[in-house]
Amino acid sequence: METENRHSPALGVALVVAVVAVLLVLMPGAARAAEQSDLAQPSYPADACDDPNIDCGTAVFETDVLTESWDAYERSKGTCRTRWVRATRKNLAWFVVFRYYEQVRWCWKDGKITYFWRDRWPADTAFGWSFQGHIGSNCVYEHCSGRGVGTYSTDAWTQGGFRACAPKLICYYKYPLVDIWVHGDGGSGASASGA
Repeated sequence: METENRHSPALGVALVVAVVAVLLVLMPGAARAAEQSDLAQPSYPADACDDPNIDCGTAVFETDVLTESWDAYERSKGTCRTRWVRATRKNLAWFVVFRYYEQVRWCWKDGKITYFWRDRWPADTAFGWSFQGHIGSNCVYEHCSGRGVGTYSTDAWTQGGFRACAPKLICYYKYPLVDIWVHGDGGSGASASGA
């Protein structure tokens, strides 16, 4: 014997209304419980961001050595190389919001530096970040032309200023500092901080 189970449409509507009513009653209580439990939980860096593109993110530093054409070194005596370093700031989505570069071209012969030239520049500003200028250096002149020539080692450092303002009119500042040192035997190195 087969039995057929049929429900009236009114019973289905009543069931939907009951479920909605229960959810409306329980949701505010659940939200309050979640707020209270958030107070007990540790905060994460992303939770403290006013704007994840501006005040949160990561600093990345990269450096390398390369050899350019002889003309790049003004046909100086000796063996020549170029050392570069960049300080990069990335937001939480890992997009670049700014970069700050320095490079030094130098030549050496017989344990002494025979040529030195420094360049520095900002790049790739995005998401509201802007370059505010070079704010520091250990060089008297822009390119540090001739710095350390005739000696075994020298360095050139530079610092730049970057600014971004969040929608709440709060401004954030970063001051990346990059440094390159070179030697009369061809050795070199670089460091960076502050991005």
